[in-house]
Amino acid sequence: MTFSELNAYLHREIEAFPGQTSLLVSDPLSPEPLHAWQETLRVPSASTIKTPILLTALEQVRQGMLSLTDPMTVSPDCVLPDTEVFDRGESVYSLGELLYWMIVESDNTATNVILDALGFDAVNEYCAMILGLENTLCQRKMLDFAAAQAGLDNFTSAADQRRLFSLLHGGQILNPGLRKIALSILCRQRSMDCMLRYIPDAVEVAHKTGGLNGVAHDCGLFLLPRRPLFVGIFTWDGPSPDGDPGQKRYIGRLAKAVYDFYKEV
Repeated sequence: MTFSELNAYLHREIEAFPGQTSLLVSDPLSPEPLHAWQETLRVPSASTIKTPILLTALEQVRQGMLSLTDPMTVSPDCVLPDTEVFDRGESVYSLGELLYWMIVESDNTATNVILDALGFDAVNEYCAMILGLENTLCQRKMLDFAAAQAGLDNFTSAADQRRLFSLLHGGQILNPGLRKIALSILCRQRSMDCMLRYIPDAVEVAHKTGGLNGVAHDCGLFLLPRRPLFVGIFTWDGPSPDGDPGQKRYIGRLAKAVYDFYKEV
């Protein structure tokens, strides 16, 4: 497949998809996209908002405002029904453990405890002032349906996610030790059913997925031997309820086509 054939394939798939798509493929060290479709459009973030939350927490660790060993209480009243990590008894975990579960298991309880410690203002200020993100906004906790019905949601864009992953990989934020921690956590996340669904190779990917009813996202860095590659695929207003694999299979097809072309380039 040539570059033009790949680009044509992506556009055909996107136009045939019964929902909305934002796509961005780029070298993280170059501002020019390789493939792009509605890449600057603000979209509901779902759990991809957890990556800027992770970076905000690590920035506060860098500044000495927090420590990865700080104890944080997970009380019974904040344990959400979807957790696969926490039980109903009160327990204490370190900040580092909660950051790990927030990304690796995409645990919403861990995310909400971290948001209580950080505050929305700190996350949004870091995104806007330090990362320079234009479309990323954190306004509610995970599974806060009352806030969502009141019009408060979390947002991001493919271009914003590309920027934050590029800054992280390029060494322009945090410090070497904390960047290593962030990338290690992002490489260990267990949601492998979107971009990695159809890729059989043992490829290292620092990424974060997100899903809600009609929403499925995956974005991050393929750490290929020859060069890193950012791939962000965001889908919304789609046909698949939360947990249904339909939109994830679509993301998987696009990602495999991109990977197969660029793994040897």
